[in-house]
Amino acid sequence: MKTIWDAILDHLRSISTDIYSSVNAPASPSEIRRLEEAVGVSLPPFFREYLSAMNGQRNTEEAVRDRNAEIPLLGCYIFLSAAGILETWAMMNGLFAAETEPLDWVEENQIKPYIWRRQWIPFAECEGSAYAVLDCGPGKNGTYGQVFFWDSGMDYSEAAAGSFAEFSEGLLFRLAEKRFEIGEFGTIDFPDFYI
Repeated sequence: MKTIWDAILDHLRSISTDIYSSVNAPASPSEIRRLEEAVGVSLPPFFREYLSAMNGQRNTEEAVRDRNAEIPLLGCYIFLSAAGILETWAMMNGLFAAETEPLDWVEENQIKPYIWRRQWIPFAECEGSAYAVLDCGPGKNGTYGQVFFWDSGMDYSEAAAGSFAEFSEGLLFRLAEKRFEIGEFGTIDFPDFYI
């Protein structure tokens, strides 16, 4: 069975060999299980399917990372490997360990109003300061496994996609319909999308 992410990869191969060659081989079941056990949540099936199609991009782990040589997969976002997800998740949890109270100036909607939560799984990073997050601890009007974009100035009002499947379908649709531009540095940019 061909997955949505297999189809996304087919499009990436035809759009940019540089971007396509930066993609890791699929994660093994043990790598996915190790990630799930470490973060302490059940990853949505579609996110596990994504990792089974591609394990993020090469050299997204701190020991081998060279941010100057990275090639964003989509927009400015580098997609993290399972090991890179775990490192980034641990770093964010460490940075914001003391932030245990909700933000009193934000009314809870789809995203819980905290600086950071352990149930937020960062799967892509933009220039070390913004993250695409799989939300496994949504707000009262959110859904388990929704996707939102975290940065220091976010407004917490709405998730970008109600699920990782919806997020992925949006990417595939725009790639298939050629609703993108190639940026100055060879990036794939979506004028009408959130990445």
